[in-house]
Amino acid sequence: MSLYAATKRAGELIAECQSGLHDFPATGLRFFTVYGPWGRPDMAAYIFTKAIFEGRPIQVFNKGDMKRDFTYIDDIVDGTVAALAKALSTYERTRHKIYNLGNHKSEELSYFIEILESACGREAVKEYVGMQPGDVKASYADIDESKRDLGFEPRVTIEEGLPRFVEWYRKFHCV
Repeated sequence: MSLYAATKRAGELIAECQSGLHDFPATGLRFFTVYGPWGRPDMAAYIFTKAIFEGRPIQVFNKGDMKRDFTYIDDIVDGTVAALAKALSTYERTRHKIYNLGNHKSEELSYFIEILESACGREAVKEYVGMQPGDVKASYADIDESKRDLGFEPRVTIEEGLPRFVEWYRKFHCV
């Protein structure tokens, strides 16, 4: 029911088809809820941090009953570099492969918000709203293949990563 998920899967299928038709390798990477410095401003860490500093309410979907596999950007970079090295080293044997890059741990949205509030030094004004159409209650990255094939091992927890993000946000936005 998620248009977002459908477009991601469609892209993977197109890459696999092109790989087979034109005989070139393709490696797909599935990123799970990436956050960190220079991150997308439409993601929760950025939206919530900005709202907390501005004293505006944050929308908490599904009354906070949600879990996400939040992944710090440094771990994503490490996994991407490892996937590139792997793809180059197995060029003749592997034509198409997809790897999940995530933290391998679903976190409660309420806990995510608590850590952000602590890092910002302020409590968020929360507006509890229903579930967004097409959204899912939980996401989780099964990274067993990424660990095995790429040596991928996420290192940055949200307890460490969110304060790093907030520190960057303060400097970048002069808060």
